[in-house]
Amino acid sequence: MPNLSRGIMLEGISCAGKTSVMYALKRLFAADLTLERNIVMLGEHYTQVLNSIGGEFRYHDRQEHTDMLFGRVGMIEQLYEWAYCLGEYRRASRGLYTVFERGLVNHVGFFQDYADPDILELIERFANLGIEAILLVVPDHLIEERLWLREKQMNRTEPDAHRAELAEQYKKQQDDMLFAVKKMRLPSRIICSGSMDWDAYAKTIVYGESRTL
Repeated sequence: MPNLSRGIMLEGISCAGKTSVMYALKRLFAADLTLERNIVMLGEHYTQVLNSIGGEFRYHDRQEHTDMLFGRVGMIEQLYEWAYCLGEYRRASRGLYTVFERGLVNHVGFFQDYADPDILELIERFANLGIEAILLVVPDHLIEERLWLREKQMNRTEPDAHRAELAEQYKKQQDDMLFAVKKMRLPSRIICSGSMDWDAYAKTIVYGESRTL
């Protein structure tokens, strides 16, 4: 496909800064009028394995979540095909930039099915749309501090022992996601979010800088 579509799957554990980076991306696209005019941004409730359904948390099973991802990539393919069939275009007017908060790395990290034929097809279809995985990684020694910051923002405080236990669970999840990125053939970048410089990360993502921060 020509360079009409691009985008990212913004991945990482719950305290990695995905939502903060999404807000930074919105600011960047609003400020730089040379970037794509058409932006699709879907929060994690449209793409993640764990969801609150009817007020109760439930994990989608492997097939449910695979079907969900097929639906999301199909939606972007339809938008791309419409723009492409119109003929000549300027990137700013018809270029499509897509942001998924969570996606294939979330799936593969949870189900460990990176060799499944459906997943291989999804990887190819997302890659054909110019969509890459961006994995935000929190240094292990900062995960517990991030959890405390999140609790503070939500006006709640977990006992220290529970926070430490949760931090260990998050470290395991992050390791699973790093393993998934290495196993998948989807174009990907890993960005350390230790400094919490969300605007800098957004610029790195959009302008294609290869360095990590």
